[in-house]
Amino acid sequence: MTIRLLQRHFSLVLVFLAVVPLAPIVVPLAAMAGMSTLTGQVVRVVDGDTIHVRIGERIEKVRYIGMNAPELHHPTKGVEPIGREAAEANRKLVEGHTVRLEVDVQERDRYGRLLAYVYVGDMMVNGELLAEGYAQVMTMPPNVKYQDLFLKAQREARVLQLGLWKDTGVPGASRAAPAAMGAAQPVLPGTTPGARTAQSRPGVPPQDAWTCPADHPIKGNFTPYSGERCIDHVPGGEFYAKTKPERCYASGEEAVQDGCRASKR
Repeated sequence: MTIRLLQRHFSLVLVFLAVVPLAPIVVPLAAMAGMSTLTGQVVRVVDGDTIHVRIGERIEKVRYIGMNAPELHHPTKGVEPIGREAAEANRKLVEGHTVRLEVDVQERDRYGRLLAYVYVGDMMVNGELLAEGYAQVMTMPPNVKYQDLFLKAQREARVLQLGLWKDTGVPGASRAAPAAMGAAQPVLPGTTPGARTAQSRPGVPPQDAWTCPADHPIKGNFTPYSGERCIDHVPGGEFYAKTKPERCYASGEEAVQDGCRASKR
């Protein structure tokens, strides 16, 4: 009798499994790897804020944290203004490169995409696209680690009327964009000269709230008490350690091209 009951229960379990599909399991990659950063190679650029990255034996769809670029395939609007330009700028920055992916508190969105801050060398792509005006800040808690840096990058793009902000009539935007001045542009790690977009401005975004990349150590402060547009601080200067950079430069000449003057101390 007991054996017959067990056989009957086992048969019911088999029928249940055959009828009810199991939900797909999404493995938390960062938790699996035991770290908050991952490394992979970009195999496809979808648009201005989404890429496909090969991580080990699998390909992940990665959505940039903290920003939103114009759509290429909007369900009702189609291609949004400068959507193609944003996708092209993203492609030139990351296509074929090995990238470092830094995750925040929430690792995936509701679509299963990996949410990340994407780096090529020391450059954070999220911040660079904002600084070039190819995206707008989109803050989605709890992933707010670099929110202040992103807002500063967007503000500068608006002042310079780059990308999305062109001809928006933002006060103080009469200054010509750096590319129009014929300024030499820095070269990203692993890229060739000319790989940056024609609209690029001098310098790169900060590495974090207090630190500039080693190859761009000069700190640009765009909110000085003097009311001037920008004051730059060199390592060893009196206010260098106390300054939170909003843009970082490889040389004093590069800082000047971006509208900064050197600190007197």
